[in-house]
Amino acid sequence: MDTNKIEDAPFEEVHEIEKYGTYYSENRLWKKVLRIAKKVGATVLRPVFQLYYLLQGEHVPLKHKAYIIGALGYFILPFDLIPESLFSIVGYTDDVAVMTFVLSIVKESLTPDIKAKADAKVMELLQINKL
Repeated sequence: MDTNKIEDAPFEEVHEIEKYGTYYSENRLWKKVLRIAKKVGATVLRPVFQLYYLLQGEHVPLKHKAYIIGALGYFILPFDLIPESLFSIVGYTDDVAVMTFVLSIVKESLTPDIKAKADAKVMELLQINKL
Protein backbone atom coordinates (compact mmCIF):
# COMPACT_ATOMS: atom_id res chain seq x y z
CA MET A 1 0.00 0.00 0.00
CA ASP A 2 1.24 3.49 -0.87
CA THR A 3 1.07 5.70 2.20
CA ASN A 4 2.20 8.99 0.69
CA LYS A 5 -0.77 10.68 2.31
CA ILE A 6 -1.94 10.30 5.87
CA GLU A 7 -5.39 9.52 4.51
CA ASP A 8 -3.96 6.43 2.73
CA ALA A 9 -2.45 4.93 5.89
CA PRO A 10 -4.44 2.29 7.77
CA PHE A 11 -6.56 4.11 10.36
CA GLU A 12 -5.72 1.68 13.16
CA GLU A 13 -1.98 2.18 12.75
CA VAL A 14 -2.16 5.97 12.52
CA HIS A 15 -4.60 6.23 15.43
CA GLU A 16 -2.30 4.10 17.59
CA ILE A 17 0.64 6.42 16.87
CA GLU A 18 -1.34 9.60 17.39
CA LYS A 19 -2.38 8.61 20.94
CA TYR A 20 1.27 8.71 22.09
CA GLY A 21 1.42 12.44 21.44
CA THR A 22 0.52 13.09 25.06
CA TYR A 23 3.98 11.84 26.04
CA TYR A 24 5.78 14.35 23.83
CA SER A 25 7.57 17.36 25.20
CA GLU A 26 10.69 18.92 23.80
CA ASN A 27 12.35 18.78 27.22
CA ARG A 28 11.72 15.03 27.60
CA LEU A 29 12.86 14.40 24.04
CA TRP A 30 16.23 16.07 24.64
CA LYS A 31 16.70 14.32 27.99
CA LYS A 32 16.19 10.92 26.39
CA VAL A 33 18.35 11.73 23.36
CA LEU A 34 21.25 12.89 25.52
CA ARG A 35 20.92 9.85 27.76
CA ILE A 36 20.93 7.28 24.95
CA ALA A 37 22.95 8.94 22.15
CA LYS A 38 26.19 7.04 22.66
CA LYS A 39 24.42 3.71 23.17
CA VAL A 40 22.13 3.79 20.13
CA GLY A 41 24.04 5.81 17.54
CA ALA A 42 22.82 7.18 14.24
CA THR A 43 20.38 4.38 13.38
CA VAL A 44 17.97 5.49 16.09
CA LEU A 45 18.88 9.17 16.29
CA ARG A 46 18.56 10.03 12.58
CA PRO A 47 14.79 9.42 12.35
CA VAL A 48 14.29 11.15 15.71
CA PHE A 49 15.92 14.32 14.41
CA GLN A 50 14.30 14.11 10.99
CA LEU A 51 10.92 14.07 12.72
CA TYR A 52 12.00 16.75 15.20
CA TYR A 53 13.05 19.14 12.44
CA LEU A 54 9.93 18.32 10.41
CA LEU A 55 7.90 19.30 13.45
CA GLN A 56 9.62 22.71 13.42
CA GLY A 57 8.88 23.23 9.72
CA GLU A 58 6.29 25.80 8.71
CA HIS A 59 5.53 23.92 5.48
CA VAL A 60 4.50 20.71 7.27
CA PRO A 61 0.70 20.29 7.48
CA LEU A 62 -0.78 20.26 10.98
CA LYS A 63 -2.22 16.80 10.41
CA HIS A 64 1.30 15.49 9.74
CA LYS A 65 2.64 17.29 12.80
CA ALA A 66 0.09 15.43 14.95
CA TYR A 67 1.52 12.11 13.80
CA ILE A 68 5.09 13.33 14.21
CA ILE A 69 4.29 14.29 17.81
CA GLY A 70 2.77 10.84 18.30
CA ALA A 71 5.89 9.10 16.98
CA LEU A 72 8.20 11.24 19.11
CA GLY A 73 5.93 10.66 22.10
CA TYR A 74 6.22 6.92 21.54
CA PHE A 75 10.01 7.29 21.46
CA ILE A 76 9.93 9.16 24.79
CA LEU A 77 7.44 6.75 26.34
CA PRO A 78 8.91 5.22 29.51
CA PHE A 79 7.69 1.72 28.58
CA ASP A 80 7.79 -0.09 25.24
CA LEU A 81 6.70 -3.27 23.58
CA ILE A 82 10.39 -4.20 23.45
CA PRO A 83 12.03 -2.74 26.61
CA GLU A 84 15.32 -0.92 25.98
CA SER A 85 16.59 -1.77 29.44
CA LEU A 86 16.43 -5.51 28.77
CA PHE A 87 17.49 -5.64 25.15
CA SER A 88 19.84 -2.68 24.67
CA ILE A 89 19.86 -1.48 21.04
CA VAL A 90 17.33 -4.14 19.97
CA GLY A 91 14.87 -2.51 22.37
CA TYR A 92 14.68 0.50 20.04
CA THR A 93 13.40 -1.59 17.11
CA ASP A 94 9.78 -0.69 17.80
CA ASP A 95 10.67 3.00 18.18
CA VAL A 96 12.48 3.02 14.84
CA ALA A 97 9.59 1.14 13.19
CA VAL A 98 7.07 3.75 14.38
CA MET A 99 9.29 6.64 13.31
CA THR A 100 9.97 5.02 9.92
CA PHE A 101 6.25 4.50 9.38
CA VAL A 102 5.51 8.16 10.11
CA LEU A 103 8.43 9.29 7.94
CA SER A 104 6.97 7.28 5.05
CA ILE A 105 3.70 9.16 5.45
CA VAL A 106 5.26 12.64 5.64
CA LYS A 107 8.11 12.04 3.21
CA GLU A 108 6.97 14.77 0.82
CA SER A 109 7.80 17.29 3.57
CA LEU A 110 11.24 15.80 4.26
CA THR A 111 13.56 18.20 2.44
CA PRO A 112 17.30 17.82 1.85
CA ASP A 113 17.78 20.71 4.31
CA ILE A 114 15.92 18.84 7.07
CA LYS A 115 17.92 15.67 6.35
CA ALA A 116 21.17 17.67 6.52
CA LYS A 117 20.16 19.33 9.81
CA ALA A 118 19.25 15.94 11.29
CA ASP A 119 22.54 14.37 10.18
CA ALA A 120 24.54 17.32 11.53
CA LYS A 121 22.80 17.06 14.91
CA VAL A 122 23.44 13.31 15.07
CA MET A 123 27.13 13.84 14.30
CA GLU A 124 27.34 16.63 16.87
CA LEU A 125 25.80 14.45 19.59
CA LEU A 126 27.98 11.46 18.77
CA GLN A 127 31.10 13.64 18.90
CA ILE A 128 30.04 15.17 22.23
CA ASN A 129 29.46 11.72 23.68
CA LYS A 130 32.91 10.53 22.61
CA LEU A 131 34.56 13.02 24.96
